[in-house]
Amino acid sequence: MFYKFLLSLSIFLSISGLGWGEEKPEQPKFKPIPSKSELRGGGTTTSAASSASTSVRPMDAVQAPQSFLDNVLDSAGQPKKSLNAHPPTSGREPMLLLGPKNKPMIDVVVHTYKLDYFDCQGVVAPWFREVLVAELNYFSELSKIPMVDGVLCLVSVANENHLTPGRISINFFSSNKEMSTCTTGKFCTTYRSVSMILKGNKVFRQYFLSDIGKNVISQNCVTDKGKWYKNTTCYAVEE
Repeated sequence: MFYKFLLSLSIFLSISGLGWGEEKPEQPKFKPIPSKSELRGGGTTTSAASSASTSVRPMDAVQAPQSFLDNVLDSAGQPKKSLNAHPPTSGREPMLLLGPKNKPMIDVVVHTYKLDYFDCQGVVAPWFREVLVAELNYFSELSKIPMVDGVLCLVSVANENHLTPGRISINFFSSNKEMSTCTTGKFCTTYRSVSMILKGNKVFRQYFLSDIGKNVISQNCVTDKGKWYKNTTCYAVEE
């Protein structure tokens, strides 16, 4: 069973770009990863947002995609702690502050063969981060994976060496050590990621969690209307 779990996890990580080995032996290039105290305080916006693009893109939205949490019934067996979160439904900032080529307008923090990582601060709107953390913690509690407060957060953008170039994911960590090992190509014991999957002019949220010690892999898709599809990827969802 454990070998089947490792095989499933290795297949996913090879697709996502977070495998246990890079396709090239080069070491990742990175600036010092910000500490928890440096990241605390959430995202900020700048005037560059208005000049980044004149067209309205799905991730420029200032209103939150609906969350399925409001429709979860408080019944036996349901997580309790995570349901106490009541994330906002909108904010002044766009969900993600991106430049004309759908890339963050700040410096890369970590560069690997397949992924470029950026601080969430200045990219992910604080209100949208709350939505992601609330939903992620619900799935974490279901899977008995430790929840996160959302402070340690990095945005990854897949580069041309990835199977899905341009894919944007928001990655959350429980400690600075975990953030360092998971982003620099080392063994990642616990992995939490939310990928933004574009479906025309809609943005679906693909949640992936794994825990090596617990033999757990969890995949869930949430649509822009807040519909939750269990145990599947957003690529398999048609609406």
